[in-house]
Amino acid sequence: MNDGFSGDGNAIYRYPELAIDESLETNILNSLSENIRPVSKDVSHELFFEKFQEMEGIVEEFLEGEIKMSPSVQCVIGTSDIIEIPSTHDQLLGGDDGQIFLGAIFPADKEYASSLADIGNNVARFLAKKGVRGRFAIDFISVRQDDGQWKHFAIEINLRKGGTTHPFMMIQFLTAGEYDSEKGIFLTASGNQRYYFASDNVQNEKYIGTTPNDLIDIAMFHELMYDGAAQEGVVFHLIGALSEFGKLGVVCIGSTPERAKEFYDKTLRVLDFECGVTEEEISNH
Repeated sequence: MNDGFSGDGNAIYRYPELAIDESLETNILNSLSENIRPVSKDVSHELFFEKFQEMEGIVEEFLEGEIKMSPSVQCVIGTSDIIEIPSTHDQLLGGDDGQIFLGAIFPADKEYASSLADIGNNVARFLAKKGVRGRFAIDFISVRQDDGQWKHFAIEINLRKGGTTHPFMMIQFLTAGEYDSEKGIFLTASGNQRYYFASDNVQNEKYIGTTPNDLIDIAMFHELMYDGAAQEGVVFHLIGALSEFGKLGVVCIGSTPERAKEFYDKTLRVLDFECGVTEEEISNH
């Protein structure tokens, strides 16, 4: 759908065995409802087609590949001569079909981070000539080829601040650091590399009723809070939604990608433990 977000507006159509003849179009239309599945569990077939007809949308080819990633590059156009590539990310996707945006890993994989920056720079210069100014991001589906090289398919341009803007501005503010788009690394003001694992969709109904003050107490007791001296730890946001909706966001900063992911995993374990989530509920989730 044109107005879908975070993957919730997507649906996947799988072709049945149909004869390739003059009746193909009719047969596809007749089998459409049986062979299409909305990505969002809250959207029925009827609601999807109703909304698609109302807001319209596009049909895209599903890219095949054993190893696929979903990276993005963020760009800023100051003037037609001033282009900045502040960050690249590997998007963290979930859901049954791996299309729901959950969060982001920063920076993107070194194997292709610099090539994403080059593509972003080319797109930014083209858009600058059209009068575009400010922040935007390009999302990709990247497929690893048999020779080990990555082929990038740009799937959309978001002319706005996106889900990756906020966590990057957090680490930039906390460390006074800068992203080197040519090397694909982020360096703090003291010259140390930093990474983060961020999500704005940490949610569990068992978290409902937990206040922001409770969250801070839990984080401090379990030593999760961001340490300004070590420049590592967890920064919480969206905590205003925690008590009512059981949802919050986290930016887990570490000296290595593994450290950042460890902070994220520990945060989920601690929250589940303190909020009474059982092991059975965790495995079902």
